[in-house]
Amino acid sequence: MSNEICLGLVGCGLMGRRHVFGIKELIQRGFHILRLSAICDINKERARALADISKKELGTLPRIYANFSDMVEKEKDLDAVDIVTNPPSHHKLAEEAFQAGKDVIVEKPMGITVKACHRMIRASEKYGMTLAVAENYRRDPLNRLVKSAIEKKIIGDLYLVFQHSVGGGGSIAVSKWRHIKEQGGILIDMGVHYADILRYFIGEAEEVYGKIAMFEKSREREIFDGKTRIVEKVEPNVEDTALAIMKFENNVLGQWIMSYSGHGKGIWQRLIYGSKGCLEAPPDRSGRPVIVTFNHGKQIASETLLKDLKVFSSEDVTPKFFPEGLSKYDLPFQEIDRRLIALELYDFAEALIKEREPEVNGIDGLRDVALAYSICESACLNRPVKVKDVENGSIRVYQKEIDSVLNI
Repeated sequence: MSNEICLGLVGCGLMGRRHVFGIKELIQRGFHILRLSAICDINKERARALADISKKELGTLPRIYANFSDMVEKEKDLDAVDIVTNPPSHHKLAEEAFQAGKDVIVEKPMGITVKACHRMIRASEKYGMTLAVAENYRRDPLNRLVKSAIEKKIIGDLYLVFQHSVGGGGSIAVSKWRHIKEQGGILIDMGVHYADILRYFIGEAEEVYGKIAMFEKSREREIFDGKTRIVEKVEPNVEDTALAIMKFENNVLGQWIMSYSGHGKGIWQRLIYGSKGCLEAPPDRSGRPVIVTFNHGKQIASETLLKDLKVFSSEDVTPKFFPEGLSKYDLPFQEIDRRLIALELYDFAEALIKEREPEVNGIDGLRDVALAYSICESACLNRPVKVKDVENGSIRVYQKEIDSVLNI
């Protein structure tokens, strides 16, 4: 394979645009490792709009397709496909791409259900193609610093972790589909982010006991179309709140709370306790410092940790994307977002060129989805569940309806 991956992108909405700016970020940093050759969307006007953005930002005009089969068949030089459509279509598009001999990077959640994830993995193995998941939270240099601090036992042996996020009120969370169960509800769409971070920091989860609920029966938001303000509404059919007690394979205990129906004061907290102290991780993509607290109130923060720990190797490209600082940074969200997407795309392209596994592969994507669904499955059964049983599909009471509706 050449040192430049010829890429086709399918899904030209908000996420597709973010990926184009991720590619732009790669080019601006001197990494000519990806070339966007073609884009696809069932809405051809949306595809044309993204093609125009690509021409302006990347200097090239990708060929436009409204049919994915046409793209993978006609684009003979295409090496890989970037799937950024809504979750229900991920497995079908990936299967078709693999059959056509294309490697795949897919936005999270990897599949709409665990069963869909298994289909994707089987297809990648059958055709000998690479499957990567676009998980960007772990790419944050502050999360890299947390990972290094844990590995170097700065807080000793781990035994307890808290992951709490409450907010959202009654507003629509970015897109209406995030409030529809068979489209990939908010607890799964956001839950896989936190599942991946928990696995990245702590290790594999063994058992989960969870409860879920839907508190907001109607949601709305005001949007501006350039001329008038429109009130958009949706009636959710999926839960917006989850609470879980977890036990990890290394005997660490955890409490995980997600609620997107929180009014008034919001909460965001990630605390990791060890035998020597407590590590307070900042919100993902915030640039805030890591704080470690020991007994008697002694504290050290990111800057000291970065000096003491060898976090980034000479081969790691992360410092080139965050020259403002690796221990903290102050950047607009859009800037942070495109840099982290650039890093995940870089890892995928380099994995193909060097013929290695991507950092977040299909098994990781499956485990993230399974861990998030374990809360829902436990709530349905009203008992703790083994995460492995959700992962291998022997427990799928909550997901069964989704699989049936989508014929998975």
